[in-house]
Amino acid sequence: MTTDLLEIEGCFNFRDAGGWQTEDGRTMRRGVLYRGDAPERLTATGRETVAALGLTCVVDLRQKRFVEISLGFADDEVTHHIELVDQMIDYNQPPRLVDPVDLTNMYVDLIARSQSQLVRAIEIVADHIDSGPVLVHCTAGKDRTGLVVALIHAAIGVPLDSIADDFTRSDAPALRRRAAMLASPVTGDPPVARSPVFLWSAPRETMHLLASRAVEEFGSLQAWPLGLGVSATAIEQLRRGLVQ
Repeated sequence: MTTDLLEIEGCFNFRDAGGWQTEDGRTMRRGVLYRGDAPERLTATGRETVAALGLTCVVDLRQKRFVEISLGFADDEVTHHIELVDQMIDYNQPPRLVDPVDLTNMYVDLIARSQSQLVRAIEIVADHIDSGPVLVHCTAGKDRTGLVVALIHAAIGVPLDSIADDFTRSDAPALRRRAAMLASPVTGDPPVARSPVFLWSAPRETMHLLASRAVEEFGSLQAWPLGLGVSATAIEQLRRGLVQ
């Protein structure tokens, strides 16, 4: 399986979120929506590579305390900080995280605690998608970013299997990022040594379980973002900007 990872020096999980087929046989554009991990380790070469993408909007989902002590991917004028949850997990008393359903349950809790922020992040992407490339990122580019991108994929008609495929592409990159944070900590890193290793995995089953629960609750994948509060206008903007 290809990962579509971009060669960006200092990042581990920066990739194009496009290229997927939709249920109606169309294709999600490439070079329009990117997803990534955090920028703390970006080298000068890495920054040049990111600059060449021509990002017109960055949605940073990290906690405020991490944002304040590190440089971002782009100028403040085009960067939107939307904090999803004040803390992913309690590092002193981490929850049970040993199999895919545990991650699914964590995501259900994350959505419940940050539903309005999640909707806001998606609507910011929708508002800017016609202006040029947009980047959504968090720390590992897997959990918070994974939810935002999964909901965008669902909104534009990407099928469940492809949504799960996109999610699981974060598995090896996130684990490599964890190893780098343990080996060479930098300012802005979370206390990774106290987090369960399984937190850094991206099992395909996790997204399948989450999306299946959404279908049960809202009736269909495309109804999932609407059910959470994303406007019909925003969904139409996403379809217009992302699907060819």
